[in-house]
Amino acid sequence: MKRNRPDPDRVELRERRGTWLRFLKLFRKCRLPWLWLIVYLVLDIGVINLGVSETDYTAQLFAGDTSARTVTMLIALILIRLLGSSLVVFVGAVTSARINQNMRTVLMEKVLRLPMDFFKRESPREGVYRIVRNAQVIDSTIMLVLLPIISAGYTAVAVIGRVFSHDWRLSLVMLAFVPIQILIAFLFGRINFSLNERDASLNAGLMQRLAEMVTNIPLAKAFAKEREEAEKGTDLTGRLYRLTIKASWLDQLKSLSESAVDLLQAVAISITGYFLLSDGSINTRGWISFFLFCSTFSGAITELTVYWNNLKIIQGGANRVAEIMDAREEDCSGEPCTDLTGDLELREVRFGYTEDRSVLTGVNCTFPDYCVTALLGVSGCGKTTLVNLLTRLYDPQSGTITVDGRDIHGYALQDYRAQFVMVSQSGMLFSGTVRENVCYGNGAVSDEALTDALKQARAYDFVMALPDGVDTRLEEYGANLSGGQRQRLAVARALLSRAHYIILDEPAAAMDAIAASELMEVFAEAAKGRCMIVIAHTAAVLSLAQRVVVVEDGVVTAQGTLAEAAEHSAFLREFAGRRVTQ
Repeated sequence: MKRNRPDPDRVELRERRGTWLRFLKLFRKCRLPWLWLIVYLVLDIGVINLGVSETDYTAQLFAGDTSARTVTMLIALILIRLLGSSLVVFVGAVTSARINQNMRTVLMEKVLRLPMDFFKRESPREGVYRIVRNAQVIDSTIMLVLLPIISAGYTAVAVIGRVFSHDWRLSLVMLAFVPIQILIAFLFGRINFSLNERDASLNAGLMQRLAEMVTNIPLAKAFAKEREEAEKGTDLTGRLYRLTIKASWLDQLKSLSESAVDLLQAVAISITGYFLLSDGSINTRGWISFFLFCSTFSGAITELTVYWNNLKIIQGGANRVAEIMDAREEDCSGEPCTDLTGDLELREVRFGYTEDRSVLTGVNCTFPDYCVTALLGVSGCGKTTLVNLLTRLYDPQSGTITVDGRDIHGYALQDYRAQFVMVSQSGMLFSGTVRENVCYGNGAVSDEALTDALKQARAYDFVMALPDGVDTRLEEYGANLSGGQRQRLAVARALLSRAHYIILDEPAAAMDAIAASELMEVFAEAAKGRCMIVIAHTAAVLSLAQRVVVVEDGVVTAQGTLAEAAEHSAFLREFAGRRVTQ
């Protein structure tokens, strides 16, 4: 029997538990510009009061009071209210810009404090989408919802006293429809929450898909997969289209429901007013004044229901920001350390990126100080994971890691990491100048030191051939350089570092054999007086190493000098070949 697949974009009347609590926490964390908010609110309430007084004088004019005082006051109130409204708009724009600036700053600072396991779970591009778009949720909530709700609520309260002063029966008829309006807003608000949460998710997925497609266009073209890639994008855009259509007809349904209630309210008030006018309970001026104030009150209630729906729409996006703001941060506490030395030692270290799959299972090994140690093993055996634990990018699930006999978690995180410099096989670069990338993390660097580092890394010649030399701007990820050139700049950055511990993860992966051999000589010089760990898949690294650690299937199977380790590891004997006997 064929089962019907659930529609991933089905509209639901739902709301996550804890939504309001997470939503309110965002306001506490986003550094609101309270002074500007207070000024905006005071000005807005002043304009509302002017509007109420303007309505009163308008009713007098319509009822036949054409005295000079009435006309003059009405004109004066209109002009002052127009000027006040312009000032409110300007102050609102400044307040909105400050809220957005503060929120994006807080989010970026938060992202930089998150542990690496967060980025294993989350797509970086989705994180960017949240910062760029969803960071506006606080601004939208305050400027487009909360402050207008206060204004509309104040208007309703200010007007309702005037309304009851004319006739309580008309007032009760008017108020009888308010619960129905609130119920409509509540029902559609919950649906809109679900819609916007799904819309934010789909937009983030589309952004990720487009970014991957643009980055990997050469791969898609090489395998003639343009059509398949287009179909994947079409699926996402199709889902967004269907969601937009659903949101549109739901909005129309909500508008029709509200219009029907407003029509029924107007009919009920008109019929009641007719009978009250007929029996003399109210006069013409009172009826005109009531009708004007009633329109103002109904408009305020309608605005409140609209703002409530806007709030639920915004909450859908706010949930995604709240996930970042509520995420656990790295523990930066500990003893300061500025000059760390000593052996790095792992004892019974276990670690896995997920609970059901371990990468390292009981690792025991030592990386002696003032020594070059080669870390060997097949791809995926856990070598990079091991050095990520040494640099505290991740924390072991069990076991201990010590430096000079002391647990590394006893040191302040930032100080501890500053003792390490790492060259990854990808040669990570920013979209800044060559100078900014090579000097990154190394403080103030003289031109002479920069030149020496570039020459040692065999990067000087190609850098000088660039349009602006060391001040040439690089594209995103250094895309205007070859893989080998990016790697050389990363090596130059490491050579400038004063860190005591140097970790090289396939440093010559993107270089030819001659350049790799020259690079080994450079690192041999740089390793003097420091501790160096080199991850490699080629035997060339053994000319640099004094010790070897072999990792196989998440455990250390051999360590020591090349000859000592080879006695216990068939992998190493095959890897090293004739070097074992030398």
